[in-house]
Amino acid sequence: MHKVLFFVCQTLVASSITLYAECLNDKDTASVLLPNIDVRLVRADDHAPVTHTTITPAKLRMLHVGQDPQYIVERAVPSIVAFSESGTGMTNYGSFRLRGMDQTRINVTIDGAPINDMIDQGVFFSNMTDLSSGMASIQVQRGVGMSMNGTASYAGSVNFETNSGVGLPSAHLELAAGSFDMRRASAIVSTGTLPSGIHAFARFTSLASDGYRLNTGTETNSLLFSGGWAGGSDVIRVVGVWGRSANQLGYLPVPASIARSRPPTNLNDITDNDNFGQHLLQLRYQRSLTSASDISVAVYYGGAGGDYFAGFRDSSQTLTQINYPLQNRHLGATASFATSGLVDNVRLEANMHAYRFSRRNWETVSPENRSPYYDDQTTKDELSLSVRGTYDLGNWQLYVDLQARGVGMNFVQDVPNMLSARSLPEHSWLFINPRVGARYALDNASELYLSFGQTGREPTRFDLLGSTQINDANVSVLQRPGTVRAEYAMDLEAGYRVRSEKGRLAANFFLMRFQDEIAPIGPYIEQQFVQLRKNVARSRRIGVEIEGAYNLLSNLSIEGNVTWMSARVDEYVPENIIPAVVYTNVFPVLTPNILGNVVMRYSPVRLVSLDLVARGITRSFTDISNDASLTLPGFVQVDARLWVNISSALRIGMHGNNMTNAFVVTNGASAFVDGRAESTYFVQAGRNFMVTATVDF
Repeated sequence: MHKVLFFVCQTLVASSITLYAECLNDKDTASVLLPNIDVRLVRADDHAPVTHTTITPAKLRMLHVGQDPQYIVERAVPSIVAFSESGTGMTNYGSFRLRGMDQTRINVTIDGAPINDMIDQGVFFSNMTDLSSGMASIQVQRGVGMSMNGTASYAGSVNFETNSGVGLPSAHLELAAGSFDMRRASAIVSTGTLPSGIHAFARFTSLASDGYRLNTGTETNSLLFSGGWAGGSDVIRVVGVWGRSANQLGYLPVPASIARSRPPTNLNDITDNDNFGQHLLQLRYQRSLTSASDISVAVYYGGAGGDYFAGFRDSSQTLTQINYPLQNRHLGATASFATSGLVDNVRLEANMHAYRFSRRNWETVSPENRSPYYDDQTTKDELSLSVRGTYDLGNWQLYVDLQARGVGMNFVQDVPNMLSARSLPEHSWLFINPRVGARYALDNASELYLSFGQTGREPTRFDLLGSTQINDANVSVLQRPGTVRAEYAMDLEAGYRVRSEKGRLAANFFLMRFQDEIAPIGPYIEQQFVQLRKNVARSRRIGVEIEGAYNLLSNLSIEGNVTWMSARVDEYVPENIIPAVVYTNVFPVLTPNILGNVVMRYSPVRLVSLDLVARGITRSFTDISNDASLTLPGFVQVDARLWVNISSALRIGMHGNNMTNAFVVTNGASAFVDGRAESTYFVQAGRNFMVTATVDF
């Protein structure tokens, strides 16, 4: 498949150069600063019949204090639950779930370039700490949404739009300190638009924290830059993201009995740590062909890697430290075309995306870190094509989106560690993903929408192996493609949106049915990094999401979101149990029925703002058996934020989190502890505080 990808990329570049030459003399070409077409193609506009929430710059300014993005979106978007292994909700390893589905089922892009680990399909924001700082906006689509570049938008998607530096020159400094010896400094510089048409933006952040849970400290630095040149009908843009983190590890979930008596407990060895980094560089050329048509071609290169040390002690307390390093390399290209000038009231968009992702996994025993005892390689190639049409007819807008996505994954085993060499075929999948929708404007302020879509998702490496290694126990799965089946989501969404001078309201109903969902079942794999997952033939999620804001008075407002959801797995049959056990009509793992956020904002004077925040989640099961003792407890967490604008340039923030010292657990699993089944927890921080200062120059 790599030859096909190379040919496609070569064709994309060559055809774009030819098209550029043909368009140089087009007298109708618009001389404007073009919108970011690659962002536009993965985003729903305000009125699209797609379930989405866009976090605006003003909302980001209110929520952002340097935390990783998942802790922002869980407060601003319905149906999201996030967790942190350190418990602080700032950084270190963490993830989030959308409608009860984990982060590996959520597509994540920066300016249209995917940042998911294509093989395991997750995103490790701790590698790129403070990613939200410097973003112009974040949009979260729930359900199958629109066609995306990269991994399947199965539960939803999150796409970031970077700040380009266009406008006036500026500089910005942020300082913060808080509980658990947290220290953060971040600086932003923007050139504005220079007379030459050049514009640039850069942000650098350094953050350190001891963590709430024992031995989960973090030291991290990150950089984001963007900019380019705009001249006439042409735009060239470059975006770069770099980060490096040194985390103490806390990936072992703690038995509930221990976690309740000593919430900060961390079962990882004090020597467990990592040193990981990630980077992404994207170069894009965009041209306006006419006032109604434009093209874009982009290439991107990304990578991640580092060391991941896990220590084990025997009965004499002798330490054996194993390193699980990995190295990812990621090269891709996109080509996009959009026009609204071919047919009246019709906008057509087309996009092509191709990439190759390569991974090396190896393992060593310290101090022999240059002599792997295990070493394998995995490559993944993808080519996707999508076309989208939008037709405006009076109060109606009709929408159709069709994506074809072909994926191939190859494994090269570590033969010396196998009893015999096995021939491993390519694992390949072809997904045809249709989406249709309609919107009806009731008046200038309100509208109804309805959409239906389907998407397919291939298994991850962990789904196939159930381990960090290719070994004699799991190699038969790789020999027989299809043993772990691809999963499919069919998604019906219907909603109502209204805006007025006093506020806004959006209500959405969703019904998601799944075929062969690769569902978490409760326990973790042997190495404990991720939960075990198995195909379940049929499952579903049905729910209602409501979000909105209302100005009660000129200086008093309320906003928030709430989700009610009912989820079921029709049938699950555990393996290797005699006599056979069948579980029917059970709740999926880590899927609460109700969750929500509410914020009351009061500004007694123009320069002061006080926010009282409440977040609540009902209990959820940690095991697919739905044993009544295997649950995460529900909770209500109360926070307070006070912002004081000392001047137009200086802003001070004081933040109190979990003011009632609630017992907060947002992630966990099941395990056998002393011969009996017990829930295991990742406890989040109790009462804690932070002070921030921002200075604009």
